[in-house]
Amino acid sequence: MNASTLRVLVAGTAAIALLAGAARIMLAVPNSPPIVATVDLERLFNNLGIQQTEGQRVDAVAVRYDQQLDELRGRIENLQAELENFEQGGEAWLQTSRDAEAAISEYQAIEQFARLKVEAERAKSMRTVYERIRTEVEAFSKAQDPPIDMVIIDDTVPQLEPSTAEAMQKQISARRMIYSSDAFDITDLLLDRMNAASGSGG
Repeated sequence: MNASTLRVLVAGTAAIALLAGAARIMLAVPNSPPIVATVDLERLFNNLGIQQTEGQRVDAVAVRYDQQLDELRGRIENLQAELENFEQGGEAWLQTSRDAEAAISEYQAIEQFARLKVEAERAKSMRTVYERIRTEVEAFSKAQDPPIDMVIIDDTVPQLEPSTAEAMQKQISARRMIYSSDAFDITDLLLDRMNAASGSGG
């Protein structure tokens, strides 16, 4: 096989590959309008049984730290009251004062840690609920006949808040939808499905 024939074969193979790639692209292009539904994410989020369960879990964490802080607060108050029984500058007064300062430092450390811990648990809770929503939306969409191709958050629901011109412009710019028909809203269907699955009435 001479060099000229080899070049022709290579060129031909490349052309076939390009045609095959183009054919795949053409086949991948949608040839019908997608089936689209909308969801009021805020209403869905706030009315799920799992959201209430997660909220109770976070509250329980906060209560545990509140109890710790209440105990420390009581201890600090007792130590401060004890100081009045001792002569200022005396050994007993100095020891009690040191104990009170240590208790105050412990209180401040626990208070700061508790705030961060509760905030982290709240963020974890929100992520858990959101991931559950995503999973259920996908399962619900695929189960329809014909399947739903796309579920969009309906951001026309929240009202524009009165504000400055600049803030109002930001609110409007953040919107992605101008109008959405209620006929395509699946919020209630998802609420019923998810609350039934978790054994909650909503």
